[in-house]
Amino acid sequence: MTESDFEQLPQKGTSAPAAGERTADDEPICTIVSNDTRIIERCAVIAVGAAVRINQCADPQLLPGDGSGPVLWGSDMAALAENPGRPVDVLVGLEDSEALIWSLASRIPKARVAVLPSASQWLGEYLGLWAMRAGHGHTLALNSTAGGLGTTTLSLLLAHAGTLSGLRSAMIDLDPHSQGAWPLVCAQPPIGIGWEELQQSGGALAAHQLAETLPKLRDTAILTWSRANRTQELEDQLVIRLLAAARQGFDLVVVDAGRAPHPQRLAMNQFIDRNIATASSMTLPASGEVVLCGEQKLRCTPQGFPEILGAVPVLPRISKALERGQLFDIFKSRALRQHLSNLCLIPQVKEQHP
Repeated sequence: MTESDFEQLPQKGTSAPAAGERTADDEPICTIVSNDTRIIERCAVIAVGAAVRINQCADPQLLPGDGSGPVLWGSDMAALAENPGRPVDVLVGLEDSEALIWSLASRIPKARVAVLPSASQWLGEYLGLWAMRAGHGHTLALNSTAGGLGTTTLSLLLAHAGTLSGLRSAMIDLDPHSQGAWPLVCAQPPIGIGWEELQQSGGALAAHQLAETLPKLRDTAILTWSRANRTQELEDQLVIRLLAAARQGFDLVVVDAGRAPHPQRLAMNQFIDRNIATASSMTLPASGEVVLCGEQKLRCTPQGFPEILGAVPVLPRISKALERGQLFDIFKSRALRQHLSNLCLIPQVKEQHP
């Protein structure tokens, strides 16, 4: 592998990718600040193994300041990493520069050290773990405090609201007691994979494959159970791989986690940006952010209770749409659109500048 096997950061006079902007194939990106061919080639090999694209930066002044990925400093340029304000994650060098990079690391807070080749495995695991948790998609989890509150319904509505806002959105059904979400939205599920197929595949799907193979209804991707007769629980590693790929393949991921506490909450929480509880006035949790389901508002909010984001009442149109299995038809209702907007749970679409 040579320097031509990875990309260089733009030179002066050109522009780097904007913060949050996706690359052509949505690969996570890290940066190596070095002109040492030996270090660059070794890091390139390690990055490929971790499924991370690596960019070379020959001029520290051109480093992206958006915190988009780990920044590695080669020992040949590591002295410049002491400049305040420059991002430093790992100091990398060969064995002949070990003393130098350890000395620099002692003066740079939180800087890690990778002496190659002995630390190759550690560096690969570090980049791989970061890539798994990276992803651009905002991930929202809905946890119900009791059964029958309409958490699945709200999850579907929020995901589709994201689609209508211009986001690539997906609803992930992770309710341990789910009987499948399709009957709520359509009579015949669209073509695509469900949890049954993912279990058989082991979840070995890249982000772009997941985005292409999940069934879509009115452009909103939905991952749920194809049949109600579930026979096997989901494994933690499958959930981890799925959420990692979903964050990279979509702008908005809404997770229906069902009734709290979730049996896989530790695995899920690695990927969740925001946890929201769905509750009634009689089932309020002790803390956190809450959406009231089936009620217009909370009549009395004692001090010390959680933050009430808003309410989604049971509108007659919602009940009728659910009975018909055509939930997304409810977006014709201006009242529902306003209720969802008032929750402020849908991230805004970033403007694209030429």
